[in-house]
Amino acid sequence: MKITMEMSKGAYEVARKVYLGQLTRNQGKIEINKATGMNEGSAQAFITIFLAMMNGEVYKRAFNNDTNKFLLESIRQDYGEINFKKALDAVQKHIEYYSTLDNGNLKGLQTIVNQMRQ
Repeated sequence: MKITMEMSKGAYEVARKVYLGQLTRNQGKIEINKATGMNEGSAQAFITIFLAMMNGEVYKRAFNNDTNKFLLESIRQDYGEINFKKALDAVQKHIEYYSTLDNGNLKGLQTIVNQMRQ
């Protein structure tokens, strides 16, 4: 199932609750599924990616470039420049991790990161 921007927007609001400790990851994935129709596996990945971005940590699952850009822009708006820079670092680590696999590279995502760093 394709992750739509509407799903991502709904998932973001729930992932923020997980980040704030208002929901567990499991509760979050169930709420995302009910609110957006995103399957629970993708919902779990969305939460994991959001939390990794907030902590500046590498993540292994991939989402489409529109969702990644939305996450970065939303983190900048909602959490400020320090957390935005952590999120950019996390995405860069993800790009570097992905390049070690035999799946190619993430040129489009790298372009987004490069543009947002300026």
